[in-house]
Amino acid sequence: MYVEFDDFRQSYVVAVNEIRKFIRGKKFLAYGVMVTIMFILWTALPFLLGESFNETYGEGRIIPIYLSFMFLMVIIGATLFASSTIVSEYEERTALVLFTRPIKKTSIFLGKIVGCIIVGVLFIALYYLGVAVILQIVDGRIPNEFFKSLGLVLVYIVSASGVSMLISSVLKKSSISAVLTFFTLAMIFSMVSFVISTAGFDPWFMLDQAAHELVPSAFVDGYPVIPMLHVGRAAGVMAIWFVATTVLAWLAFIKREF
Repeated sequence: MYVEFDDFRQSYVVAVNEIRKFIRGKKFLAYGVMVTIMFILWTALPFLLGESFNETYGEGRIIPIYLSFMFLMVIIGATLFASSTIVSEYEERTALVLFTRPIKKTSIFLGKIVGCIIVGVLFIALYYLGVAVILQIVDGRIPNEFFKSLGLVLVYIVSASGVSMLISSVLKKSSISAVLTFFTLAMIFSMVSFVISTAGFDPWFMLDQAAHELVPSAFVDGYPVIPMLHVGRAAGVMAIWFVATTVLAWLAFIKREF
């Protein structure tokens, strides 16, 4: 299979159209509202408790608290945007029109996954930007752990989108794809990791275990940290999961017929 410049141009067009479709849809608004509400709630927490900001978020508690639900936020984003992007084309029969155009399936697939990733990154980046502002106001600095977490969460968005695309590429109903995507990322991976751990092995290679490094869990001198060794391993595991699931999703998509 030869890849030409026009293939990338077609992928770009598909990605742009996919992003436009998301922006015009209710999922985009719903996810934006959810992310905004979460940020507002964490920011309003000191006032709800009748405390000052420093009393609630002092001693390095801003990052662990504000990012405590980041794992779930990414999963919800992947469920909303990536889980139906392939299967909906077959369910709504729009692929019948799309496949008659002079465009390769590979270009369609690349455009769709890129569009999903960009939308997910947009919301999470805006949330992290808000956290950065809070850090600057309260602590007067943005620690390295913030950037470690940001880097890991961006890789997790990519890997979660890969898993979602794989599920979307093999199922026939978008509703089932969304439910299975959510439970796979939120529960099934964790259940498998628990079984592996119970058997006496370290499930470090599981996607959910790598994603646990998004939020600092260790403390040094009272400040939350993410060890660099954990960062490198987690990023590598998530990258491998992305490559593996994306390749499988692509193979399923190019071979799929009505």
